Amino acid sequence: LAVLLLAVLALAGGAEAQDPEWSYDTGSNVLSVAVSADGEYIVASNYEGKKIFLFDKDSSTPLWSYTTGSDVNSVAISADGEYIVAGSQDNKVYLFDKDSSTPLWSYSSGGSMISVDISADGEYIAAGGYDDKVYLFNRDNSTPLWSYSAPGDVQSVAISADGEYIAAGTGYQYRLFLFAKDSS
Repeated sequence: LAVLLLAVLALAGGAEAQDPEWSYDTGSNVLSVAVSADGEYIVASNYEGKKIFLFDKDSSTPLWSYTTGSDVNSVAISADGEYIVAGSQDNKVYLFDKDSSTPLWSYSSGGSMISVDISADGEYIAAGGYDDKVYLFNRDNSTPLWSYSAPGDVQSVAISADGEYIAAGTGYQYRLFLFAKDSS
């Protein structure tokens, strides 16, 4: 036991704390973060500040920020960092290009948006929330390609890298759904 204790202490002593590359004070609780696949861009959202922030990995100064009408529950970013999607308690889904804080479009749903995701190329966006629906969008249009009425709040959505499959989970009836892109 003494040898084991010495070994653990020796290993623990060799592990040094690492400082972060940078930090940023968002002004309120951070609700969601996402990083592009290449690590170049970071998107974050906050609670009471009602903001979406986009950062380059090399600076703690946001490239831009956008204030929504309410708390931002979920953010996602395409693999190359070109497109950012956000779901907010103002019942909206927002799509941004990385080069502008002005949304490319927004969609008003019937309830708070809890979860969003985006395909690797940014072509397809999945969303779900308190309006009990799963949505699939094409980045070129704020009109959903389709929506599905779930048996309760859609707590989580995910989309495959190629955008071909969408998964969603509800908080009511504990249901998990899988959809092909072409049909609700």
